[in-house]
Amino acid sequence: MRQSRRLWTWIAVVALLALVAAACGQGTTTETTTTAAPAATTTTAAPAATTTTAATPSATGFTYKLGVFEDLTTDNFWAYMDPEASVWNAYVLGNQHPGLFTLAAPSWQLVPDLATAQPNSAEQVGDDWVVTQELRQGYMWSDGKPVTANDVAFTFNTAGPDFKLGGNWAGSLSLYSPDDPATTDVDESAEGIKSVEAVDDYTVKITFSSEPGLAVWQMGVGLMPIMPQHFWQAVVDEAAASDDPSTTLYAASGEGEPSAGALIYDSREPGAFAKNVANPDAYYAGTQYTFYSDGTFEQANADRGFDEKYDGTGTGDITLQYSEGPFVKDVIYSIYSDQNAAILALKSGEIDFMLNPIGLNTGLKNEVLNSPELTLIANASNGFRYLAFNVRKTPMKYLGFRQGIACLTQKEFLQTLLGGAIIPAYSLVPEGNTAWANPNVEQICKGLSEQERFNQAVQYFKDAGFTWDVEPAWDDSTAGNLLPGTGTGLKDPDGKLVPELELLAPGPGYDPLRSTASIWIAQWAGWLGVPVKANATGFNVIVDKVFAEGDAAMNWDMYILGWGLGNPALPDFHEAFFASWQDSANGGFNTPGYNNPEFDALAKEFLAATTIPEAKKAVQAMDAKIVKDLPYLVLFTTPVLEAYNNKLIFPFTTVLDGLANLNGMPAAVQMAD
Repeated sequence: MRQSRRLWTWIAVVALLALVAAACGQGTTTETTTTAAPAATTTTAAPAATTTTAATPSATGFTYKLGVFEDLTTDNFWAYMDPEASVWNAYVLGNQHPGLFTLAAPSWQLVPDLATAQPNSAEQVGDDWVVTQELRQGYMWSDGKPVTANDVAFTFNTAGPDFKLGGNWAGSLSLYSPDDPATTDVDESAEGIKSVEAVDDYTVKITFSSEPGLAVWQMGVGLMPIMPQHFWQAVVDEAAASDDPSTTLYAASGEGEPSAGALIYDSREPGAFAKNVANPDAYYAGTQYTFYSDGTFEQANADRGFDEKYDGTGTGDITLQYSEGPFVKDVIYSIYSDQNAAILALKSGEIDFMLNPIGLNTGLKNEVLNSPELTLIANASNGFRYLAFNVRKTPMKYLGFRQGIACLTQKEFLQTLLGGAIIPAYSLVPEGNTAWANPNVEQICKGLSEQERFNQAVQYFKDAGFTWDVEPAWDDSTAGNLLPGTGTGLKDPDGKLVPELELLAPGPGYDPLRSTASIWIAQWAGWLGVPVKANATGFNVIVDKVFAEGDAAMNWDMYILGWGLGNPALPDFHEAFFASWQDSANGGFNTPGYNNPEFDALAKEFLAATTIPEAKKAVQAMDAKIVKDLPYLVLFTTPVLEAYNNKLIFPFTTVLDGLANLNGMPAAVQMAD
């Protein structure tokens, strides 16, 4: 299964992305060189079983019926990578665009896709650093046009220097920027990619301003999804001539866009379903993938004339072997109101699998276990659910305010209240990603009693300069209540009365976990005299509001969502979520508006890292900084439970974040007779 890009996607239910986006714990790595993805970059063991599914793929296969919970909001892949980067769009629009390289599931090794070999090392040429990479011939778009270096250059130029697109485009493309000589007191320079050029149809040249790190080259532009120039050029030209190029580009329809992947987007009926059809001429159709115990990954396709081994020599035992399809003829994504309705559809055979970034609600587990026609699986999650503070405005801009709310948020209590359905989380990199998680991050107020939390939270407020007309006082006779008449007249450090604040979160019918958390957080905030209203809000409404640009970025206070974290072999989301240059007001993913020079310096260290140990040091330092400064309060993660029709045959089912993180594996799944 090829995961051709790293994406961050918003977790839509129980806040995965995308990222998601699509863009996935890991074991210890020993990478120490500047070349890409040696054997040690494989940090998750493949499943122990050996499975071979080498049937010849055919477009005359079966209809793969999937259940989803939100409508497709765009058919435009440019938009899906930025303002429409929800996991629901990822499910439908994924598996269609190649990259120079890709991630091979379930081990998440970086391997060639459009490129003919592993990433070449950058060589210094004058003041620049240059990579030249050869591309495969015979890799075709579904309309019969070849995928060439011109497509690669076109994609970079459009998303990068020409339009400066945000979101996952900005996450993939770290652009070079010179210092503006007109502002002598500020250095706006940034190291990164200067240009991407087509030397010829099957050779691409990438020029960097300095020696590129892993996040800039191999795991950055190397994983950039490639767009078909012949389809989009006229649209891009029209958008470039408009008053707002990116908005115009995102508003264009992607209907009819050719695919270079296993599936081709076909159609949708708003509010009902979307449909993809198989691409039997996909380049990797019929390719056999083999994973070895020594870390080797092999891909072989006799019809295409290649048999390639990476990250080893293949001397170990075979741990997993399977073939790429598509074995489906089409894929239908039907929309359901909630999981109860989807489970009924699954039991009746109306759908084969339910796509949900956090899996099955634990309350439905027994219903699945009691259904002989269904199989239940469990996997570790590669994502987190969080409370975000808009630090552009009072009172959220004060660290003491955020510390007080964080101190009173009793994650272990929520775990008990929700019957063990959640796992309290304290770091952004999930504990399951053992190669990258920081076990030493601060765990604010963990282990304190309820009254001790209250006292500490009050102290955080007072240290920050907050005052009350009547200071909050604990009622010893009734746990969790203030003494009557206390905690009134809260004022911020500037002496301004704190207004009622809005906490956006999905409602209980959509997501009982996040809904419950929002209600309790609002109640706990009330202990400090903070008036907070938990507002049950639709997922897409929340996303639109908190990712609004310009002055509209001020139009929210707090929200609860979640992220799917993309590539687990190089967790690169900290820079995208919190670097000052990624402010969502300017089109990035930094919704809180967090701006900290110390963090920015760490982000630049990460982007410059050319070895795994260097990158890991920066990641763990960024994690600790965010946990301390609290633009996000990480709340919890969940085990990913999934259920599917017994007739489905997956090549493997043990994978970080579950099968939904692979969009249900439409390119490899088969159906028993």
